[in-house]
Amino acid sequence: MKFLISAAGTGGHVFPALEFGKECVKNNHEVIWIGTKTGIEKRVVPSNIKLLTIPMRGFRGKNLIFKITSLIGLITSIFISIFYLQKNKIDYVVCFGGYVSLPVGLSAWVCRKPLFLHEQNAILGTSNKVLKQFSKIIFLGFPINEPVTKNMMLVGNPIKQSKESSSATQKHQLPRVYVTGGSQGSEFINKNVPIALNSLNTPLEVRHQSGNGKSEGVKELYSSNISVEVGEFYDSPHDQILWSDFIISRGGALSLSEAITLNRGSVIIPLPSAIDNHQLLNAINIVNLDMGLIHEESESHESLSKKLQKIIENKLYEEWSNKESNLDHFQAARRMLSSILKF
Repeated sequence: MKFLISAAGTGGHVFPALEFGKECVKNNHEVIWIGTKTGIEKRVVPSNIKLLTIPMRGFRGKNLIFKITSLIGLITSIFISIFYLQKNKIDYVVCFGGYVSLPVGLSAWVCRKPLFLHEQNAILGTSNKVLKQFSKIIFLGFPINEPVTKNMMLVGNPIKQSKESSSATQKHQLPRVYVTGGSQGSEFINKNVPIALNSLNTPLEVRHQSGNGKSEGVKELYSSNISVEVGEFYDSPHDQILWSDFIISRGGALSLSEAITLNRGSVIIPLPSAIDNHQLLNAINIVNLDMGLIHEESESHESLSKKLQKIIENKLYEEWSNKESNLDHFQAARRMLSSILKF
């Protein structure tokens, strides 16, 4: 079978699509990818997946001129996508949200190709909201924070599983904390988390992922009784999560999915400017699983310190490690492919 995947721009869309694409290839299906010339897909899509591009740009939160340009790009991208679909004789179209999925999904409807959507977050993004009426199945990464329709299926977020797959916590002398603001880094986390951890006056081991170009001065913020390693980017967040007892992170869908699948709890600091406040909604899902705490940026520094103190003193991270998640995100790509092939 021939699959056409669309995902572009950020890792939150691209990496789940990549894992699904690899699952398709592993099962001897051909995969073609539609992305853009500027997204990270240009760097990470492997050579055995053909990458095609369209001139689509984001629309929300832009000024009027940019919106007009995006509208022109949308119309052009629909016609180009129709051409790609017909030329490559595509059997299934799978869209992973984001602006690039809108023209691809609409072209699938025009060409009468079976359309499938994947939503990583706890609320449907703009493109998926538009396309849901045309889709066979809307695969969900998290329980959705809106009415569930009969064509929605909770499968989890496709995430990469490293060779070291054991989720069991290792016994070690000091509590271990993995701090991350995501690949882009977080100025709020870089500045405030070291100070909050210092206030505990407790020896800790910390690995702090600062984001590219944002590591300067972060290590110096930590007190001498905290053994800290600061890295701008870790190639394998999976390994850092396994190393840790718990993580402090933003509310990105992939980070949280990987953490709970590896039986690690989280202190989640949602990005307040996230579209539709989806990071907070993602975080609420984790709290409902009793595998984490939320700290919003509007709260005080003392509040963050008290939450961290509660985790360390009561060893909440040990309770979190014994929680059973009802959703193995490592199996999401397999579940998706199996369901699609039934059509």
